Amino acid sequence: MRRLLRHPATAPVLVGIVALSLSLIAAGVPSIWYDEAATASSANRSLAELWRQIHTVDAVHGIYYATMHLVFEVFGYSPFTLRAPSAVAIGVAASFTVVLGRQFGTTRLGVIAGLVFAILPRTTWAGIEGRSYAATAVAAVVLTIVFVHATRSSRRAWWILYGVGVLVSILLFLYLALVVLAHAVTVLILLRHPAWRGVWKRWLLATVAAGVVLVPFGLLILGQTRQIEWIPPIGLRTFSDVFVSQWFFTSYPFAAVAWVGLLAGIVFVLRSRRSDSRAAVLLPALLVPTATLLLITLFAIPMYSPRYLTICLPFVGLVIAVALTALRPRFLALVAIAVLVALAVPQIIIQRQPEVKDHSSWAEVAGLIAEQRALDGPAAHTGIIYGPTQRHPKSSSQLIEYAYPEPFVGTVDVTVETTAVAGGTLWEKRMPLYQSLDRLDDLDTVYLLTSFSNFFSSDRRAATTVQLTAAGWHLDESWTFTRVHVLKYTRDTPDD
Repeated sequence: MRRLLRHPATAPVLVGIVALSLSLIAAGVPSIWYDEAATASSANRSLAELWRQIHTVDAVHGIYYATMHLVFEVFGYSPFTLRAPSAVAIGVAASFTVVLGRQFGTTRLGVIAGLVFAILPRTTWAGIEGRSYAATAVAAVVLTIVFVHATRSSRRAWWILYGVGVLVSILLFLYLALVVLAHAVTVLILLRHPAWRGVWKRWLLATVAAGVVLVPFGLLILGQTRQIEWIPPIGLRTFSDVFVSQWFFTSYPFAAVAWVGLLAGIVFVLRSRRSDSRAAVLLPALLVPTATLLLITLFAIPMYSPRYLTICLPFVGLVIAVALTALRPRFLALVAIAVLVALAVPQIIIQRQPEVKDHSSWAEVAGLIAEQRALDGPAAHTGIIYGPTQRHPKSSSQLIEYAYPEPFVGTVDVTVETTAVAGGTLWEKRMPLYQSLDRLDDLDTVYLLTSFSNFFSSDRRAATTVQLTAAGWHLDESWTFTRVHVLKYTRDTPDD
């Protein structure tokens, strides 16, 4: 047992299990939302269909979608399998955070860093998000570990591995190029040391080689830049985004305490005689991505979004851990961690509420459709009219079917003109209801799923009811959920 406890892999594995366990808590409870529906829509296609899609939209997520496709092939699709890979990625990222901490200090530093990383509110959010953000944290910390090994080794193999890591990381998520930029700053800072004067050439060769291979990918991405038109410019909200949301989600108390730890950690890192390279690696990785995105957003095009800075979370954990390990007497570190845990618990609870993700009530809507179809009976022929969805004018409420497909199996999509798969796009193309009334001929029941009226979409209840009434249908029942109306129509009988 003692030998096992002393094994170098024991501490990373145990911390990884803790992080994984935290992420899996009630992972299936929150309703799926728009971004996760994009994952479901894309990853449930065949690889050939996905290949066609990424040539028109979402090429930046192509590797992630392909990975999730394989997950669904093996385990099947469900809200849990949609999110479980992110929980696993958080566990892996926590383990590698321990490894990186060990490179710059002791196992104690690494363990504390891994635990702090695991309870950061943005980490516990990423662990139940069916997107690539958790995986980007893994890529950022692993790429930095390889970078540190390469700078300390005379073996060319480490730089080859680094170049491959740069290639894979940027294919996974374009913004991981910001971590590579942080490594460039590290190289520049340490050029004054004789031992580092040959490092910059090897780093440049590895990154340029990866960059050349990435040219076709970059050209493809340039053709899809309209995807980020939703990102707002610098404004009043940017301050809270940077200092709270990007690393601490919605917890102002956690942010306040964590920033004290971060600032203290930065001071200790800069004053430490232990290693100049620790400051030169950790601080750029912590600060350069945010600073770069803010500058680009301010002077060029909006590119800053808090969730994209998930790539910095391992370094947030490490810098706070530097401050905690410097506390004397040592038990104060345990007290500080306990305070952080106490502040993290409310966030974990909030993030596991049913409608926490963009106020999505889709799980309830899907549950209602399943319940009503069971009451309609197995012989009923059911149609769905997918109206607009709240805040996303390019899509429809078929997002709910992508997220929860089972209740909609066997239904007729009344207004679809071109499916998303056939069009090679993220979402389907629709026609007006009056052009598709002939699809109602063989149906017994029709459900309308539509959003509330707002700047982006209109409430289709009245217009739909008028058209269906004229076609021989009547409104039977209606329900209202958060941001979604559901209306049930049945065919008129002679007595009506």
